Amino acid sequence: MIEPDTRLWRKEHGVGAKPEAILLYSTAPIAIAKLKGVLHFYGLFCTEPLAHTALVSAEANQLTQVINQWRDSLTPEEFAEVRGGLLESRAPSQDDLSRALLHLADIDQVLARMKTRWLVRMLASDSFFVVFQPLVSITQKRTIAYECLLRGNEDGQPVGVDRLLASAQVLGMSHELDHAAWRAATKQGKTIVQQGNQLFLNFTPSSVFKPKFAVKETKALCEGNGVPFTSVVFEVTEAEKVRDLENLKNIMREYREAGAKVALDDLGSGYSSILHLADLKPDYVKLDQGLVRGAYKDQVRGVLLKAITDAAHELGIQVVAEGVEEAEDLKFCCDIKADLAQGYYLARPAQTPPPVAPEALQKLAEWANK
Repeated sequence: MIEPDTRLWRKEHGVGAKPEAILLYSTAPIAIAKLKGVLHFYGLFCTEPLAHTALVSAEANQLTQVINQWRDSLTPEEFAEVRGGLLESRAPSQDDLSRALLHLADIDQVLARMKTRWLVRMLASDSFFVVFQPLVSITQKRTIAYECLLRGNEDGQPVGVDRLLASAQVLGMSHELDHAAWRAATKQGKTIVQQGNQLFLNFTPSSVFKPKFAVKETKALCEGNGVPFTSVVFEVTEAEKVRDLENLKNIMREYREAGAKVALDDLGSGYSSILHLADLKPDYVKLDQGLVRGAYKDQVRGVLLKAITDAAHELGIQVVAEGVEEAEDLKFCCDIKADLAQGYYLARPAQTPPPVAPEALQKLAEWANK
């Protein structure tokens, strides 16, 4: 049902046009009636080439006003039905008109969204697993934690995290993906925790704003899979911008008060991430792997990373150096006195928690205490 709408638009306005649009599929008659009322108030054009379908064009800021006003007019039950279609991500058929889909974007983004239905199917079937990569303590010369890296399974074929994240962002479902990742990680990581290691779980900033990511529910998810909350480190990724830093600070504080720890990923990748170090005061910071890799032969990066490490230590924050891919990278981590190191030189991610390479442990023994 997408294609007829798209062809009508492109025929009228030209192939190169990128209009802002609302594409709505709904079987909630009251919701549709209320949307039409708001559109009429703003004097906007509306066509219905197909049943239960509306395509609207206007300026982007005006459409934002329309959507906000329409959402405010819906009852919780109506809104739940509309959002239900977003999670289902499918247009209604003649036999099943029980869901709704709402999207505010240009036409190309709408089409991109419809091409990511495979992720919705994957979420519905919970077809995810994680691979583990060790975080090695430089002073203790052993693994003390594992980062849980998400992977998918589509018809027996593995799907990498970059594709998963990109598709989730198109669908507006990053929080659902994070939740699936946490569920897979805690199920697979129970034995790792029993051996005294921590689990680093990634999440995008917006995820913690969703009700299912409230501390109580998250703690229940972890402990229900046999993973104590005190063994978990929640790692804020740079996959998207932090919209409400103050609220994120409050939620992170609640997670820490409940016993978990918090890490800030990709420190040094941008000016904003440096500011977040001071604002969020996490338990761990992870130096951006693009800066760490090869920093031993780059004076500017070396000075910068040493300064960041010293500042973190002054704030009582432990430093993880990512991107350790050769022996010289590991020596650099020892030289700047990073607390933990992570990267292919130490161990590649694997479904069965991998041991640290003997050569890397030998080098640590040689360099760590100098």
